[in-house]
Amino acid sequence: MKLIFTSADLVTVSELKDMLNSAGIACFINNEVSSTLSGGIPQGECMPELWIEDDSRETEAVQIKKDWLAPRAAGTTWTCPKCGEQLESQFTSCWKCGTARA
Repeated sequence: MKLIFTSADLVTVSELKDMLNSAGIACFINNEVSSTLSGGIPQGECMPELWIEDDSRETEAVQIKKDWLAPRAAGTTWTCPKCGEQLESQFTSCWKCGTARA
């Protein structure tokens, strides 16, 4: 298992988890529940962490993370490679069929 991402924002960690799951990379969030205890315990010990299960997919997972974190040009639309739906730039997956943005 490899730690791929940590953030104080559980929603952000969950979004990346969804991206990795869409690519077929098995992963899980550690500290998902304890993140709600922030303030009662040191933040570093309760921040949500995203771990992948298969070490051999680390390079692919890291690239997906880099692409996901990269700033996108405002207003650039994209076309879903699976169903052809036109989507606005803020969407990372197709709202119609769920396919991840290429």
